[in-house]
This record gives sequence, structure tokens and C-alpha cells, in this order.
Amino acid sequence: MKQRRVRVFLFFLLFSITAWFITRLSETYSHTVAFALNYTHQPEGTLLIDAPPEELPVRIRANGFQLLRYQLSPKEINIDLREALKGDRGYFVSPQTYRDQIEEQLGQGTGLLQVPSDTLFMNFQQLRSKTVPVEIGGELDFAQNYMLEGALVLEPAQVHLLGPPSEIDSIEVIYTEPLPISGIKQDFVSELSLDPGEQFPNTEFSQNRIQVTGKVLRFSEAVIEVPVEVINLPDSLKVQTFPDMVGVLCKGRIEGLKSLSPNDFRLVADYSSPSSGTGRLMLNLAVKPEGVHETQLLETSVEFITKRE
Repeated sequence: MKQRRVRVFLFFLLFSITAWFITRLSETYSHTVAFALNYTHQPEGTLLIDAPPEELPVRIRANGFQLLRYQLSPKEINIDLREALKGDRGYFVSPQTYRDQIEEQLGQGTGLLQVPSDTLFMNFQQLRSKTVPVEIGGELDFAQNYMLEGALVLEPAQVHLLGPPSEIDSIEVIYTEPLPISGIKQDFVSELSLDPGEQFPNTEFSQNRIQVTGKVLRFSEAVIEVPVEVINLPDSLKVQTFPDMVGVLCKGRIEGLKSLSPNDFRLVADYSSPSSGTGRLMLNLAVKPEGVHETQLLETSVEFITKRE
């Protein structure tokens, strides 16, 4: 019997608390709640830079049930940017404009008492498109006596950008991430991510990854002594260079290097353009055979003396 009386007491206690709680929630209150803002109808072909506030504290009048719902699940308010005005600081939405828009979206029984007096400023930038070349990032790490045969093939070799002028105007080339291969000694095909960096957060790229293909050869070296030819020399002068033969270091396949001769090269020094710092004649390898993949002059300039004929 005693346990039954306890259960009856607890039942009436719970009923009383629930009734009191429901009564309180049925009453009307004024309270400040935060509404989430969703900006709609952005002008076509523009990007919103420096995003405006994502939420707005407003004071409303509503019953307790509605206030509780707003607290548990913040209401989302659409701010129609077609009503934005343009001023000296760009586009803006006045407090009266967004107050009217909020009132239109409040449910029945909810009254809007107060909104902040701050103007919502919008920084729109017109988007611009641009096409730039892609280059591989970093240096290729070849094994000893191995080198690239021909040029790297990048697919695609260009990417299209769409973004605000403040970002894409400064972009002249986009680099990939470095090739994750060391000691390269064979042909390779690799898919690499583009590396635009953190300075272009608002720019879209037509490609995020590109494919790079490279052919690799094992090379030998040979030094060919090539005579120096002086050009643009007046008819009344003769020139003697020191040295008169300069070594050209050649890299390529061994079968191609075996047949090389000095006649396959043309090494010139321009008499009309001596070095302003040293007075020496700078050398230029004007002709080299197709079978040689890489050349290097062992001397980049020569001294000279002149004689009149």
C-alpha cells in the first residue's frame, strides 16, 4: 500500500511539473536569437570575396515553444542580393532591407523586435578566365649517366583558370608537385597534382591533375675540339683567338658519339660584341648535330689579338 501511495505521489508530481512547463512554454517572451544567413541570387559571373556575416543576432517575440525550436535548430534566413545597392565601398544591404526580408520569412506568431544597425557590405569581383601553361615542379633526379631524351610530355599542357583578377592576373604558369621518383633510369609515366599554392583560394582550375611522360636514355660523354670562327670582322683586320680550339662536351648515346667530328659543329665569336666587362669574345655554339642530346662549352669566351692586313 505504501509503495502505491509513493507511485501516485510521483505521478502527480511529474504531471504538475509537466503542466507548469507547458504553461510556461505557451507564454510569449522576447529574446535574442541567432539566425543563420544564406545569401542568394549572387550576380552572375561574380565571386563574393571576404564573405559577409554567416549569422545575425536579432531580437524576436515568440512563445516558448518557438524560442526553444530556434535555440535547438537555428532558423536560416535568405538574404536576396538582388536588393543590394552599390556604393563607394561596393555593394551593400541596408539594415532596413534585411529587416524586411527577415520579417517576410518569420513564421506566424513570431514578431521581429530589433535587428543590428550594421550594414552588410558585399565585395563582389567579376570573374575572369585565363589559360596558362603547366610545368613540372622541382628537378628530375636521374641516376648517374642517365638523362631525359627529348622533352617531357604533359597532358594537358595547359589549364584554364576562372577567378577574380586579383588572383589570376599574377599567374603566368602553374607547376605540378615534384615527381616522386628518385634515381630515374627508365621511361616513366606519372600522374601529378597541380600545386597552385594557398595564394589562389578563389580560383578554379579546369584540371587538378596532369599526366607527365618522359623518355630516358643512358648517355656517354665525348669531348670534341672545335675551331673558333670569328664573325662580323672588318675586311681590313685579321684576328687570332686564344685558344683557337675549344672543347665541346657532348652527351648522347654511345653509337651517336662515335661518329662525331669537328665539322659537325660551328663555334662562333662575334667580333662586334665583345664582353663589356672583360673585352673577351663570347662563344656561341651556332650548329650542333641532331644526335647529340646535350652540349656544354668548356670555355665560354676567348681572348684575341688583331692584325691589319
